[in-house]
Amino acid sequence: MPAKNSALLQSDLFDGLDQAIVQQLAATAELRTFAPDERIVAEGQEASFVYCVIGGFVRLSKSESAGREADIYVCEPGDTFGEYLLSGGGSYAYSAWSADGAEVALFDLADLRALAERHPVMHRNVMRIMARYLLGAMDCIAGDRLHTAAQRVANYLMSRCPASASQVTFRLPYRKRILAGKLGLAPEALSRAFAALVPAGVEIRGKVVLVDSVDQLRKAC
Repeated sequence: MPAKNSALLQSDLFDGLDQAIVQQLAATAELRTFAPDERIVAEGQEASFVYCVIGGFVRLSKSESAGREADIYVCEPGDTFGEYLLSGGGSYAYSAWSADGAEVALFDLADLRALAERHPVMHRNVMRIMARYLLGAMDCIAGDRLHTAAQRVANYLMSRCPASASQVTFRLPYRKRILAGKLGLAPEALSRAFAALVPAGVEIRGKVVLVDSVDQLRKAC
């Protein structure tokens, strides 16, 4: 329960609500654990719940008529998905998959809509979340048009480096395939990008990243 409450308190969806209400939400939420790569919801499926990630990661994806699928976002603990349904709509606009395994809290959509009517701050929160997604999507479009695959990967690695560090070693938070989807790359394109960053002092050992020179990596961005 404490871990679940902590993740819920991090969620922007519940920002501004009285803590007692959030505690009550945490107590009544249904908690489910999903195996790696297990589907949580399907695009177009009739919606019954809004979800909050408690542990692990959840990737959201969109598909085209030919069946090809692309990841559009990776949710971390405290992130919600399906929250836009509080303002209307009856089906999920994307599929959601457990990345490397995930624990997720499920909130009944009808109950959450009723709560939002009593606490309009939740509608404001939904607008803030959707604005963040929109701006993130615009950044991705700009990145696709302005940056090479290697530059996109370099920028991601830089975001994991402390500002004052000259050398860094860290672990990727999820599998490379998940990272590729997050960055809008095919897995083979991610591998080529890592290889292109070797001259910049980047070495990849499984999920461990060694950055020999943060300054060199910065120049590769």
